[in-house]
Amino acid sequence: MAFPHGFISMANFELAFTRVVRGQNKEYKNLFRHLYPSYQLGLRENLQDLINDIKTGRYLPSPATVVFQPKKSGILRPLRLLTLQDQVVYQAMANVIAVAFKPEQDKHAGKRCFGALVNSKNSPFFYRGWKHSYRAFDRAVAKAFNAGNDYVADFDLVSFYELIDHKLLRDVLEQRFKKPEVLVLLLRCLEKWTENHKGSCMQHGIPQGPEPSAFLAECFLFSFDALRFKGITYLRYVDDIKMMAKDEVPVRRALVKLDIASKELGLVPQAQKIECRRVAKLEELRKNIPSHVAAVGSTTRVTAASQRRLERIFRRSLRKKGGRWTITDATKFKFTLFRMRPKPAILKRIAPLLYQRSDLSWVLASYLRKFPKDKRAADALLAALQRDPTYDASAANYIEAMDVCEPVEGAGKYRKVIQTAERRSEEKGLLLKVGAATFRGRRSGPADALKLIGKQPHPLAKSLLIHRLFGNSAAAPFKIADGRKLVESETESQDPDLARFCANMLIELWPWTKGTWTPTAKANPSVKLLLKALGIRTKGPKKLGVLERFFMQEQQIGVKMPWKTALRKDWRHAERRCLRLQQLAVGDPSSWVLMLDTFNEVLVQAFSLVHPATVAAYKKAIPPKQDHPDWGNWLTNPAIAKVLLKGIDWLKEVHETRVKADLAHAKSKKGVATKPVSFGKRDKLRREAQVPWAELIIEWKKVI
Repeated sequence: MAFPHGFISMANFELAFTRVVRGQNKEYKNLFRHLYPSYQLGLRENLQDLINDIKTGRYLPSPATVVFQPKKSGILRPLRLLTLQDQVVYQAMANVIAVAFKPEQDKHAGKRCFGALVNSKNSPFFYRGWKHSYRAFDRAVAKAFNAGNDYVADFDLVSFYELIDHKLLRDVLEQRFKKPEVLVLLLRCLEKWTENHKGSCMQHGIPQGPEPSAFLAECFLFSFDALRFKGITYLRYVDDIKMMAKDEVPVRRALVKLDIASKELGLVPQAQKIECRRVAKLEELRKNIPSHVAAVGSTTRVTAASQRRLERIFRRSLRKKGGRWTITDATKFKFTLFRMRPKPAILKRIAPLLYQRSDLSWVLASYLRKFPKDKRAADALLAALQRDPTYDASAANYIEAMDVCEPVEGAGKYRKVIQTAERRSEEKGLLLKVGAATFRGRRSGPADALKLIGKQPHPLAKSLLIHRLFGNSAAAPFKIADGRKLVESETESQDPDLARFCANMLIELWPWTKGTWTPTAKANPSVKLLLKALGIRTKGPKKLGVLERFFMQEQQIGVKMPWKTALRKDWRHAERRCLRLQQLAVGDPSSWVLMLDTFNEVLVQAFSLVHPATVAAYKKAIPPKQDHPDWGNWLTNPAIAKVLLKGIDWLKEVHETRVKADLAHAKSKKGVATKPVSFGKRDKLRREAQVPWAELIIEWKKVI
């Protein structure tokens, strides 16, 4: 597949990495910051290796890790964590798509739409400043209201990111971006990143968290901005749309028009939140600002006078209802709480909110961290962690605050609640596991901390814990040398991010001697690439071939096969089919089965020509003037059945499924109309593939 130079260039991928590192998605980046230095250390080598994999078809997106954040309503917002390599690829694709769509966005930027406004094509920041964009949106709302537009409707969409249809998204992008190779790669990545926990593709949704997703969502809604509404002021910040007018009728007509437009895109309006109302004052129009906007300037120095002003604003953001304090203005609440100094009266006021407003746990926890070794703060956190439901994200935030607030004496009950929070978790996600293990690790010796890390199955969780407990930060209680054995072993991890991160930590032990660290032959290729970039190693890692990677890593068949020798002239042919098989794995099942059958055909034919027990029968089965026998007939030959005892039935089943599929024939031999292959059938064939392939490879290797 020939990718355009603008996408595949080193300059574009360097810009992509810069934009990943300098993105404004602060909460998302906090989970990956520790990985950036090790990737940056050999940046050009890492990027060139990635570009080569994309060019040759070796690059395959990895599944996303899903964590959840609670909303005010109590339902969960999914956050999809991509590997660092996938984040760079996603951003590189977004860079070139944004160049094509920027003229379309600029028509309405700062006038009708205000969110996710892309910068110039060479800017190190993908978007213009969020706080400036939101302020412009707020000013536009105020201007419209002050002009007499007091009839208002807020148009909101249900689970907007999760419901974006991949096919419709491609149709939208194709209107301006005429690079089908990049779009094919993008859709393949989106399918992988949004598949469910069983590995089934849902064909809709874009991953929340990475910055490029916001721009893809913008592209999906540009058609909204182009609509014309008579007598209406239309203002949009991402999917928050306000329509304002001087009379009720134009607003209701605009709602109908926008409702129809959203349904054409497969989106679902939030019926409970959409209403036409008349507002008496501007404050009724101002909605909660995003967390990254509220947090801007939170470290700014404030005077005593400004502290008093912040406290007044803070108290006005709360109101007592039914005997308890509730937040009436979340914008002011977040803004002031980030900036106020620690004060017992404020702590007492917000303590009940810790379990009432789990969606604001990040700002509440940040304020409580201003009370080190404070029993009052620790007791407030204890009460919140003891209640149900304990969301993983909010519990992790409170545990991190407890790490600071835990008093010197009587720590037992605070430590016990960490364990119960883990047991009561419904999500069983990465955030809570990392938060709890960090808390316990800092209160134990290095040996016990290493055991906690070793229990973590997820490589990102391991790297975060190694960083927090044995890294170079001032908060890490142990030295790298204390965990050297574990860190050395993780350089052999199959996860490139974890292995590279650990190698970067060990590089500080230079010069390497028998008493420090010498990389092993089993070191991850990302480690070898890093060492080559630093001049420590003369050669880069030997790349696994397409077939080696597929069978050894994807199928977990631990037999090293010399595929070039085995397949001879059909080697490249088999590699191309193997890549196509992987590309079709999350798409139409009929297409996948068709490619699976032809892939099996290439392998078994080459095998049959060299195996002593099959070669004579194989050649005898070849019809005149042809160079190979009919594939279906060969599968029924006793010679091949005697050699592939375990796999022959599966090979036949794959072939019969392909023949009965609507992509192969209109009707079966019995005159019955063919049907598409079902997803269940595809999943069954995929699950059963390992044993037949392993048998084929083992028997093949014996005769090479």
